[in-house]
Amino acid sequence: MAAAVSPSWNPLRCGGTALPVNLLVMAKAIAIALLLTNHVALLPDPFLPFVPGLDSIQPVLFQRTLQVVFVASALALLFNRSVRLAAFILGMTIIVSVLASKAYYGNNKTFCGFILFLTGLYQPGREPWMIRLQLALVYFGAGSNKLLDADWQSGVFFQNWAANRLHQPVFIAVSSYLPPLLLAKAISWITIATELGLSGVFLVRRLFPLGIWGNLLLHSGMLFFTGSTFTMFFYAMTASMLAFASWPASPMLVIFDGDCGFCALSKRWVERFDLENILDWRPYQSGAGKRYGITDADASQRIYLINGDRIYSGFSAFKMMVLCNPISYLLTYTVLAAPGAGDSRFRNVVVAILLFLFSPFFRPVGDALYAWVARNRRSLVSNSNCSLE
Repeated sequence: MAAAVSPSWNPLRCGGTALPVNLLVMAKAIAIALLLTNHVALLPDPFLPFVPGLDSIQPVLFQRTLQVVFVASALALLFNRSVRLAAFILGMTIIVSVLASKAYYGNNKTFCGFILFLTGLYQPGREPWMIRLQLALVYFGAGSNKLLDADWQSGVFFQNWAANRLHQPVFIAVSSYLPPLLLAKAISWITIATELGLSGVFLVRRLFPLGIWGNLLLHSGMLFFTGSTFTMFFYAMTASMLAFASWPASPMLVIFDGDCGFCALSKRWVERFDLENILDWRPYQSGAGKRYGITDADASQRIYLINGDRIYSGFSAFKMMVLCNPISYLLTYTVLAAPGAGDSRFRNVVVAILLFLFSPFFRPVGDALYAWVARNRRSLVSNSNCSLE
């Protein structure tokens, strides 16, 4: 996709920087979650450090310096200023915080720090394999750790965690009808298999879509089950899937009915949010669809989107417009991260709705809704004259 001449100060823009759009959106989503969850308040002073000597630094000076650098680098990333350096520094503030305090350490914080750190090390024009390998390593380590733990194998750990610590009502109710530990053991082994499976899936390009869905379902399931994002784990793990996304290399061609007033209105509405100019709209009356085997009869019935060698139509075309627009992700993480700890039900509902809308299960519903609108589009808005481009 053609980059802008220079980076924009608009935080909703992601083109024209030293990072590919998908990696910058990933880093921005994590930065948004860090800022909105007030993670800056968690940055520690040096206490029981992993690296000897850090605790000799004046505690208040150390903590305030980290906090200032943290906020400054996060804002620089959001406003497209030296984005690789900003991501690197933001990640390093978290890594230094981990090294400075065993009390601050957490798997989720360490992962978040390294994802940003590796984003800063990204070399333009290359595949982000360091980030992808980080994901594979995290899943392999998590799955192996559980596999070698006797309490995970037997289900004892999960039973105690779900029933005695979380007091998870659905788990308690269902397990009461089953033999002792059966449900806990089943969930334990499903988790182990999923994590080890994902560690391999993320090493094979053609399996990336499967890995993305596996990641989203696993971490959404944890969110629904516990009501917790585990500080930054949910945000960072789901946002990191953008490193595996196939982002458009050039503007995607949209074939639409130029004589339809409703279609023209839809085009204008979508273009307002297309800040990166990822869509190139052409009326089928101009003959733009013929080279792709799209007949006028077909194009008069539904919209078409061409992304490289892939052709999408109808509801699927509109879904791709949403998925390839950076604003979709930036607004989603803003909505998810904004609520406080007491708003987990709201967050769960939003995540569940998004999963369903973009899952294969919703496609028949989406296709039916699109077909109804397409049949009635000329009565929804008065027709306009054909505007050949």
